[in-house]
Amino acid sequence: MSIAILPSQTVRAIGATQALTDSASLVKELVDNALDAHSSNITIELSTNALDVIQVKDNGHGIAPADHKLVGKRSCTSKIKDLDDLANIGGASLGFRGEALASAVEISGGLVISTRIAGEATGVSLKVSHNGEVENESRTSQGVGTIVRITDFLKSLPVRRQTALKDSAKQLAKIRRTLQAYALARPSVRLTLKVLRAKNDKDNWTYAPKSEASVSDAAVKIIGKKAIDQCQWVAWHVGVPETQLALGSGANAERFSNKDPGYSVEAMIPRAGCGKLIRRFRASAAY
Repeated sequence: MSIAILPSQTVRAIGATQALTDSASLVKELVDNALDAHSSNITIELSTNALDVIQVKDNGHGIAPADHKLVGKRSCTSKIKDLDDLANIGGASLGFRGEALASAVEISGGLVISTRIAGEATGVSLKVSHNGEVENESRTSQGVGTIVRITDFLKSLPVRRQTALKDSAKQLAKIRRTLQAYALARPSVRLTLKVLRAKNDKDNWTYAPKSEASVSDAAVKIIGKKAIDQCQWVAWHVGVPETQLALGSGANAERFSNKDPGYSVEAMIPRAGCGKLIRRFRASAAY
């Protein structure tokens, strides 16, 4: 076969798999968007195979009407305007490439985005075509925020989809672990995982934080108080003479805080003398 230029649709579909490798990566991108919209309540709904339906609902600020036509377009983002913005974005945004929704619609059966901003009486439902164009727009009843619903994920990549179907249980577990990591990183955000039409509730999960929850509070809910009581918070801060600071132990540990220039790394590690737990930690640290 001689060298030839690939059709643009094929190029986009292949490129989409680099941004979205599996259902868990898609959920992560959508949750990132929800957090960037300053959401405090995010609900993820999935079909049992984690492919037929993937929906993320948030109570963030929604998508302004002027931006509707660009939501599914590749390299369209509200996070940066040009390359120079990358120097200042820091931790202000979890994503800025403008690839997630465009990649999702390229390799899925359908994408519908429902959104409403404050001040609007009703929301808007946007059906996005495979090329990123909004092909249908209608009014819908919903609260302020955004719902992204993707159906038949990986439909245009049948071999990849067949492989994913065999690993659906692993994907559900991976998504749950991803959400648990988000809970530790954003302890004040409520996160809910629902598996639709499941035989039981074993794959469902909810993190319901109290008001002004801390990382310690999240750790207790996710890992358990018994395990947390055998740990201590440790922080390494670059910019002060004393680089390692222990901040207490167990559920009563306080988060590290320092206003000096530099950066800090925080970790909850097993404290000395907690038996098997510390030995397992040392074994894992050797790799």
